[in-house]
Amino acid sequence: MANAQLKRQPLSPRAAQRLGIPTGPRMVDNHGVGAVPPTIAELTDLVMQLKDLMQDEIETLERYDYNKLPQLTEKKRIIAGLLRERQMVLKEHPDALKDAPEAERKAFEALLGEMQSVGKRNELVVRTARDSNQILLDAVIRGATKQSQLGTGYGRTGAMTALTANYAARQPVSLFNNERC
Repeated sequence: MANAQLKRQPLSPRAAQRLGIPTGPRMVDNHGVGAVPPTIAELTDLVMQLKDLMQDEIETLERYDYNKLPQLTEKKRIIAGLLRERQMVLKEHPDALKDAPEAERKAFEALLGEMQSVGKRNELVVRTARDSNQILLDAVIRGATKQSQLGTGYGRTGAMTALTANYAARQPVSLFNNERC
């Protein structure tokens, strides 16, 4: 029984790393030593997916279908991350696309140009939506702050407090949300 208590649990990989104990190879990225350079077909597929996703996000924002945005944002984050990893591999292997046919490279360059224009439009639409939401939130917070400064609630006698008894002195909070901006 005493021997069983003296036996230690094996170290976790993280603990072993902190102590400087080698734990064997650990996969931390897809662009390190031994990473296979992407093909033009793989890059084209990722760029097309990202371009289509950004276009879908633009249309979703223009329809004010905000329930669909979290799903689109997560997909965009994943695809952009995959594309970024492939670009890092290409930096390590700059000659990887040399063997691709000229026609495929030209088509890929044209696709990158299309994605760049869709990306600029997407950035503008997303930024406008975020700015509009921020303006609306700021207006609501300012209105709520002014309202709370007037005093709310009842006094110790059960009557309205002096600050809230004069309803004519309260200014209504006017909110205007121009979603076409």
